[in-house]
Amino acid sequence: MREVKSFCRLCLGRCGVKVTLDDDDRIIAVRGDRENPGTQGYICSKGAESHVLHEVSGRLLQPMKRVGDEMRPIGLEQALDEIGERMAQIIDEDGAQSLGFYRGTGSMSSSVASMALPGLASTIGGKMYSSMTVDQSAKWLAEERLGVWLGGKTPFERSDVWVFAGSNPLVSLWSWDTPVLNPLKALKAAKARGLKLIVIDPRKSEIANYADIHLQIYPGEDATIAAGMLHIILREGWEDRAFCAAHVEGLEALRSAVAPFTPELVASRAGVSEAQLLAGTRLFAHQSRHGGITTGTGPDMAAHANVAEHLYQVIEVVCGRFLREGETLPNPGVLAKSRPRRAEVVGPSRQFDSAPRSRVRGAVSLKGEFASPTIPEEILTPGPGRLRGLMVAGGNPATAIPDVHKVAKALRALDLLVVVDPRMSETARLAHYVLPSKQIFEHADHTFGLEMINLTIPFGQYTDAVAPPPAGSELCDEGYVCWAIAKRLGKPLNFGAVTLDMERAPSHDELLAIMAADCVVPFEAFKAEAAGGKIFDLPPRHVEPPGPDAGRFRVMGPDVAAELDKVLERPPFAAGSDERFDFRLISRRAREVINSVMQDSPSARRRLPFNPLSVHPDDLDKLGFDAGDAVEVISRHGRIPAIVAADPTLKSGVVSMVHSYGGLPEEGNAYEARGASTGALISLDEDYEPLQSMPRMSGVPIRIERRVN
Repeated sequence: MREVKSFCRLCLGRCGVKVTLDDDDRIIAVRGDRENPGTQGYICSKGAESHVLHEVSGRLLQPMKRVGDEMRPIGLEQALDEIGERMAQIIDEDGAQSLGFYRGTGSMSSSVASMALPGLASTIGGKMYSSMTVDQSAKWLAEERLGVWLGGKTPFERSDVWVFAGSNPLVSLWSWDTPVLNPLKALKAAKARGLKLIVIDPRKSEIANYADIHLQIYPGEDATIAAGMLHIILREGWEDRAFCAAHVEGLEALRSAVAPFTPELVASRAGVSEAQLLAGTRLFAHQSRHGGITTGTGPDMAAHANVAEHLYQVIEVVCGRFLREGETLPNPGVLAKSRPRRAEVVGPSRQFDSAPRSRVRGAVSLKGEFASPTIPEEILTPGPGRLRGLMVAGGNPATAIPDVHKVAKALRALDLLVVVDPRMSETARLAHYVLPSKQIFEHADHTFGLEMINLTIPFGQYTDAVAPPPAGSELCDEGYVCWAIAKRLGKPLNFGAVTLDMERAPSHDELLAIMAADCVVPFEAFKAEAAGGKIFDLPPRHVEPPGPDAGRFRVMGPDVAAELDKVLERPPFAAGSDERFDFRLISRRAREVINSVMQDSPSARRRLPFNPLSVHPDDLDKLGFDAGDAVEVISRHGRIPAIVAADPTLKSGVVSMVHSYGGLPEEGNAYEARGASTGALISLDEDYEPLQSMPRMSGVPIRIERRVN
């Protein structure tokens, strides 16, 4: 028996852990590392069970190839030969744009994986997709239409107020612009020093239990709430006038656009009181000087996602919630490349106006990525540029992309589907080739991805591989797979800013070193010093003066104003207002799972073997149901089975289910064994954001009927 320090990679929390191995080098336990200076012993229930990923029955240990209706073992190099040959044929016949590459949230489990697949897509000239454009593409769009402050936002640790809108980091354990290292401890410490918390959510979520003000809105009304807050801010003169004069354009257009969103109208549409709305706005904009807003999948997956995200960010802009010239940056940077941090705006780039679009729906691409919701149409629509091949790494688009029947049909229609995954996911079960990747403790890694997102202390960690792959297995690293395919296609692989040597396969550590090339500590020294996690003692960096080409935020352009007008065109929701579909279904996360991953862990099988339909007790009474009753959930697009559970945290008229359950549509899994896919209730062809085709995945109109059989 021995114990080794490492860190978990199930999510971007990167919790420090101690891994216990037996005499055969099998991992038998994982626990939080109290000596880790970043996470200080914290670990979630999923991380504490992450060792089961290494031993779970059904784990892939050999590459697999589809032969007829069966999946049969194949050697890795032989599989790569055949994949490369098939990709070359598709490129010769229809061009590189007929190949797509999809990176899922599972790629977070490997820093190399997160960079390798985009590198291969860029090298070949194929279309890049990711899970970001499945659920939060509105953030990228808002950045391109609004602009960015180079100095960065006010850090959570220095704030006296914070808003969480449709975000629940106490379950997701990660959210934008807020602490990811031991988030519960960070929240409690912030509350102890006086932080005021505002939560905007249709459910009294776990984070709402700590709220000073909870605006329990109807789903799909985030744009209404944000516009109403801006209406009050501008009416009362609570904006930062000096900051707006120096860095903002379109303030009068904003004032005009939000004028109809009076407190009375907002309260009526959103289902909150005028007093609450005024109190929340006053607390954020007038009674507090420092603080920001974190949005999650709540607003970004609901109706009017683009304008809602834009307006939430505009609230931060007009209140000037950014670091100013001379202020100390919270993290001078350990692994990430140092970039200019000046007190200036990079104005709206609107790159989506000129970037390539989807050939079938005209959906824009953002940050070099095409819109994932268009993948099924790109496959199924005939014509030049039809998507014929798709390579998936760390993702499960068969369950992640809604309209699951259409998605499954499309994935089956591909000429080539390659999945890099350690398990036979729903997508893998449709693939032509499945290449099993190493599990999280079987490869080296560092915390590069954590720093790239929102790490606010100079923390870093490196881990060697903790355990060897199982005896007799043939597993792969995503970096090697992408290098090997590029080599077979005669292309030099781009990895970050480096073009790799194509005569010798790079080691995993060499790729990690490329990512850390600008590390303030030489990579080999970093490996040694940060093996158990380290907060580095680095010279502070400060926000620099603005440069000569500083831009301005554009808080209200004509296209955003037109989208805001459409908010008022949609009939408001109130329970009982729609005779056919009188409830709204919202998305929900669970502590035990990450999307479709960890559903077979002991705690998930014990506590959440299926995804119940959570309903407010008052609504159960009105429907004449009891907790535990079998029902059907019916939308305009489909129907799924469910078992109801009483949940008083929900707003009346709102119900919720955890997503990514249920398996493939044709598998006919018993609901009590695998749950049901909420994606079957959602259409990719109706009610979507026009720019990037983001479908309405939360606040879905449904009705509930008793299940007969």
